[in-house]
Amino acid sequence: MRRVVEVFLGAGAAALLAVVLIAAPASAASPLAGASACAKAKNIEAIVDDSISMEFTDQNRLRVQAMDLLINSLDSSTQLGAVEFGSAGFEDNPPAADSVFPPQPVGANASAMKSALDQKIHADNGATDYNGAFAQSDADNPTADARIFLTDGGHDVDVYKEGHLVHGVPTYVIGFGGIAAGEDQARLQKIATDTGGRYFPLKDSSQLQPVMDTIEAALTCQTPPQQFTDLLKQGQSKVHSIAIGAATKAIQIALTWGSPLDKFKVSGLKLTNKGHLLAIAARRGAKPSKLKVSRAVGTTYTVLKVSGLHKGQLRFTVRAAKIGSGEPKVSLTTQVSQSSRR
Repeated sequence: MRRVVEVFLGAGAAALLAVVLIAAPASAASPLAGASACAKAKNIEAIVDDSISMEFTDQNRLRVQAMDLLINSLDSSTQLGAVEFGSAGFEDNPPAADSVFPPQPVGANASAMKSALDQKIHADNGATDYNGAFAQSDADNPTADARIFLTDGGHDVDVYKEGHLVHGVPTYVIGFGGIAAGEDQARLQKIATDTGGRYFPLKDSSQLQPVMDTIEAALTCQTPPQQFTDLLKQGQSKVHSIAIGAATKAIQIALTWGSPLDKFKVSGLKLTNKGHLLAIAARRGAKPSKLKVSRAVGTTYTVLKVSGLHKGQLRFTVRAAKIGSGEPKVSLTTQVSQSSRR
């Protein structure tokens, strides 16, 4: 049976428990056994809350950056669609939900997808109507094999009609912004449980990008990301090391932070085994062998895809290139996931 995933980014949650659940221990590589038995999602539908409360709970529009990170991380052939939702009759948005972009392959459409998100997602859609959200996603992408549902609040328009059951595909639910414990959180958990997905309750929007990276790793059959969290001042750097397994063909390194005024960089990739240098990220023709690295950069994230790997230890350096947000130190989250596929 074909697997369809929808992502619903929820409005709020009570605890930062997700950060603990997300992060695998940084001291050892996660096994690839589970990932090798996984079926990659081929058609993903994102359901993004754009209610007016987002003006306060996600001031830096990190939900847009999280979606951009997802777009940069997916294979070019993967289909992705997105809808935004709020409530009917608010300002110039008569329906409770509407399309951001239709399901289409990421590769040739990545730039247009990002542009549509930037134009549409502005906390200008009223209240929070889950019914309209799921109805629109079903209409836009009835063959999705996975969903991502992102929201900062509980359903507050009439009675919720269990719309997640109509399609019934695995739904990864993200709730943040202080969603109250009780009925609202229970509903979000139920949406994830009923569909075979997972619920990520977050305290605030700062973890949206790392959580999206974790979801992307699950949908694309990578290992759960190893996570490092560094508090860095401008110019400060930190070296990290991860074990690369014999079955690993490629890895993804995702750096995420909260403010577009800050900039972080990753460099110095070096693969060794028992003290012997095996490969580095360097210009063409350099010795020893060259790691193949592709890079995508956003205002609050950097994603590296690295191949040409062998069993050993991979070291790399992260650095705070610019701290423009006014903080003496800024938190940087680095996540590394491994894949047995190139």
